[in-house]
Amino acid sequence: MKKVYWRPKAVSRTGLVLIAATALAGLFLVEHFKIVRQQPQYDLKLKAAKLAAEAMEAIYYERVQLQPEIDPSTDTTESGMVGLPMSEVTSIAGDLTAKQASVNPNFAAVVVEMLQKAKVNKGDVVAVGVTGSFPALNACVYSALETMETKPIVIASAAASQWGANHPDLLWIDMERLLASHGIIKTRAVACSIGGYEDRGLGLSPEGSATIEQAIKENGLLRLESKSFEEAIDERMHIYRQQAKGRPIKAYINVGGGTISVGRSLGKKMFKPGVNFRPPGRLQRIDGIMPRFITQDVPCIHLVQVSQIAEEYGLPVPPDTMPEPGNASVFSAVEYRKAAAAALLALLVGMMYTFVRSDVGHRLLKLTGKPKTDALPEPMV
Repeated sequence: MKKVYWRPKAVSRTGLVLIAATALAGLFLVEHFKIVRQQPQYDLKLKAAKLAAEAMEAIYYERVQLQPEIDPSTDTTESGMVGLPMSEVTSIAGDLTAKQASVNPNFAAVVVEMLQKAKVNKGDVVAVGVTGSFPALNACVYSALETMETKPIVIASAAASQWGANHPDLLWIDMERLLASHGIIKTRAVACSIGGYEDRGLGLSPEGSATIEQAIKENGLLRLESKSFEEAIDERMHIYRQQAKGRPIKAYINVGGGTISVGRSLGKKMFKPGVNFRPPGRLQRIDGIMPRFITQDVPCIHLVQVSQIAEEYGLPVPPDTMPEPGNASVFSAVEYRKAAAAALLALLVGMMYTFVRSDVGHRLLKLTGKPKTDALPEPMV
């Protein structure tokens, strides 16, 4: 004979209140007793961030000696890493918020994580393309590469967009020489172009071009003098291969949206910020350093859309004060206690069954009251 299961037609309000109270109390406990878990390679990331902070501090002391003075309305952290609204070496318009967001030594830890995703290890050769547009990011990239003890090959372009390293007396190539002379970061570019439109100085004034030419000469860098877009790409690829001396290049890092690195307008839209492993669609229509490397199965780290990357890794956009190394989700993540959440869920399911689905809660609470005359036991399925 089959058993007939039944429950009261009315659900106890007392039972519902108990379920709600338990759910609220459990939510409070789960939310307020999370655990902080260190991310992989915490020590390495922190070391890179501290090195980047030291580099930015050295550049700051150099910058305060120059005129005009640092403007706190644009350089919100007064770091000296946010440049001028316009100068003779300014190539194109720039995004002030992106420049401000880039002034964060913890970006060095972000680069470490990206390099690890790209499977770069100690001693590996990494090709790098930097511009003067994001000096703080450049310092973070150099710091990450040196902390991981890789073999970087850097090619720079000297001009900068608005708010970048566009002080005529302190271009990025001057900054990296300063850091090397102080023994902070020894990585320096092996070659440099004038920058500007298509990396050939187009759009710069004669005075600006002359200033950059002199800076390249004073810094002892090989001057890139290609006459066309395709020739500029060929020249850079040749230098990377030559400097690698037969060793495989394990990754390429591009800082900023330089046309030679990324490709013309179509290339700028097709590569995503961060690590790129596979060629984007319609790549046959794009030429540039990144397109060539990625078709050779070399992972490409694309450092553009800085605010987006910052938000992804828990960095402020923009910071109000200079961030301390180690204060970001790239170092440690706040996680829920999974066992506690599972226990709460199991408890709520049990209470729902007890007070709603079965008659056990009815008996426990000893519900009273006359049943409706037309009420019949409801069969349970």
